[in-house]
Amino acid sequence: MPSTVDDLIGLFDLTQVGELKFRGPQPDTVFQRLFGGQVMAQSLVAAMRTVPDDRVVHSLNAYFLRPGSPSEPLRFEVEVLRDGRTFSARRVITRQHDRVIFELSASFQQPEAGLSHSASQPDDVMPPEHAPQMTDVLERRFGSRPALWSEWDAIDVRLASDARPSAHGGMMRAWVRTQGEMPDDPHLHAAVLAYLSDITLLSVSTVQHEVEFLSPNLQAASIDHAMWFHRPVRVDEWLLYDMVSPSASGARGFSTGRLFQGGEAVASCAQEGLIRQVVGQGPR
Repeated sequence: MPSTVDDLIGLFDLTQVGELKFRGPQPDTVFQRLFGGQVMAQSLVAAMRTVPDDRVVHSLNAYFLRPGSPSEPLRFEVEVLRDGRTFSARRVITRQHDRVIFELSASFQQPEAGLSHSASQPDDVMPPEHAPQMTDVLERRFGSRPALWSEWDAIDVRLASDARPSAHGGMMRAWVRTQGEMPDDPHLHAAVLAYLSDITLLSVSTVQHEVEFLSPNLQAASIDHAMWFHRPVRVDEWLLYDMVSPSASGARGFSTGRLFQGGEAVASCAQEGLIRQVVGQGPR
């Protein structure tokens, strides 16, 4: 996976292979399957490449249908659903080995003025300069840094408050940003925001329970992901990711997240994923 911001940006350098068809690069990875946030963000970029430059994404809905292999390029097929006066809608089918592995629908809007309000950013959190890095937290918890976490070296993740059970469900708050500066491209910032939104969200659904999310005793995988982009964002500046899991049942966990920057809500997301306990697996 990308270890630097340049590597991360390189993921979104898609090659156009047809009028509405694109191919995406694959990073080196220790994962046996592709990171879902990568597939989602690259699919979003494919859709972006087919809309006017002045229209920015405001929502997406996606399904993870099959695991993707890191050894085969992804192919993105874009369908133009609508181009109106201010809105555009796209559907993306992502294939690998001639099989559909992912499907995304996204809506884009030409920016315009209107009514505006925002929820307040939570204030009972550690500032990012004092918050522990997630890598240090995981190293203390597991005795060593989990190898899988090195997959996200391009992203700086810091725990803003302890993950804990609550009356509202499992909770986690984290500061997130890229490790270095990004180009001034709002489409690229939105794509990276989608990418990083998938890193910690599903894990919150296990906070209420006596299980370890990165343990071999738990099979975890994203099923679907929805996201709403409320305001322009810079992913190379600190974002507060406020996450809660109101429900887990039927081997599925459900989590929602709010992303704040500059005290305002800039994005919201929701995800359901598989959290299946695996019987008979010892530690490894």
